[in-house]
Amino acid sequence: MNAEPQSLRDRQTAATREQILTVAMQQLGQGPRGTFSHESIAKAAGMGARTVYRYFPDRASLLHALWLRLREATRTRFPETEDEIIPLARTVFGEFETNELLVRAVITSPAGNDVREQGGVEGRAAFTRSLAAALEGLAEDEKVRIVAVFVSIYSAAFWQLLRDRGLLSGTEAEQAVAWALETLLHATKEIPRTEQPQKTIKSDLSRE
Repeated sequence: MNAEPQSLRDRQTAATREQILTVAMQQLGQGPRGTFSHESIAKAAGMGARTVYRYFPDRASLLHALWLRLREATRTRFPETEDEIIPLARTVFGEFETNELLVRAVITSPAGNDVREQGGVEGRAAFTRSLAAALEGLAEDEKVRIVAVFVSIYSAAFWQLLRDRGLLSGTEAEQAVAWALETLLHATKEIPRTEQPQKTIKSDLSRE
């Protein structure tokens, strides 16, 4: 007897959450001239601000949910293995092109910058894992710098630079990011490693 009311309540809860995120994404799409806050989202969604806060108690939780929504919309994935880096970069840049208006809005709006930082955290962790073999034997600070460059290239901001400053087409931007990552990966593997001195194990006879 209680199953159906609970199911209905769950559907209503999910629908309200999706409505909040949809309106929030629309506000992101308005670019730097748009407003973005719990209050503005509530007003645009036709609900009380307390409702928005109930689903997303603070800005951080809302931005994290929006990052997941944006990642789904653009089919953004980060590589988990070295072999995935270049093919996924091509795919991601193609999705940036398909979702150009939304991606550009996220790049230019203040709230969008916060949303992208959610992706930065995930991206740094993913490239640290996928580049583990290529980075082996390097100093920790050097690893951090290399991962930072990979994450910066594998990004909507780099796609925008290629399109706007480099005047490349969407297809040319895909080719350029693949070339850049392949070149960087090769250069990373060519960095000299400092060989660790091997410890000499003395035998019992040598001590005599």
